[in-house]
Order: sequence, then structure tokens, then C-alpha cells
Amino acid sequence: MNKGIFVRFFICILFFGFCLYSYIDMQNEITHLRIQIPELTKEVRRIEEENTQILYEIETFESPENLMRLAQSKEYSFLKYPMAQEVLTLKETTYVKEDELQVIAKGKSKPKITFATSAKP
Repeated sequence: MNKGIFVRFFICILFFGFCLYSYIDMQNEITHLRIQIPELTKEVRRIEEENTQILYEIETFESPENLMRLAQSKEYSFLKYPMAQEVLTLKETTYVKEDELQVIAKGKSKPKITFATSAKP
């Protein structure tokens, strides 16, 4: 009888120890993640600043003043603005609008191909 109580008490202590270990392990993981947060926010800020700088460089490169300066340089002197005779233009085709398609679809009374949908006529 005394041995059974001792085994139960030992099992309860083991279970309590396991629960305590799980809780402490979870808290350690949360603390580790909280320590990483400032480092990750610094990295995000650095990347955002780098993106802003790159966007600024793209905008300054694509500015009309810079493009005109590049066109006048010796490296790009072979480029020229095309004359009207050199530009090929195509006429725009007319497309059927959705409203017109709906009017056309309403005009048809029955489809040419019928499908059996149920046993009832």
C-alpha cells in the first residue's frame, strides 16, 4: 500500500516537472524572439532606406534633363528622333463592347446545342 502511494506521488512529480520544463522552454523561446525584434527592425529600416535611395537614383537617371544630356554625348550620338515617315502607325480595331454582347445574347431565343440537365422534361 505504501509502495503504491509512493509510485503515484513520483508520477505526479514527474508530470509536474514536465509541465514546468515545457513552460520554461516556451518562455525561453519567446524571450529569444523578443531579443531578435530590434535587430530585425533595424534590418527592415536599412532595406527601406536602400530602396528609397535606389528609387531616387532611378528617377534622376530617367529625368528628361539627364536623358537629353546622354543623347548629346558621343556614346549615344547615333541615336536620333524618328521622322514622321519612319514611324509606322496602325489603325485601331474596333472591339465589341460587353453591352453589345449582352444584347446579341438576349436576341437568341434558344441555343443550337441542347444538353440534358435532368430527367424531367
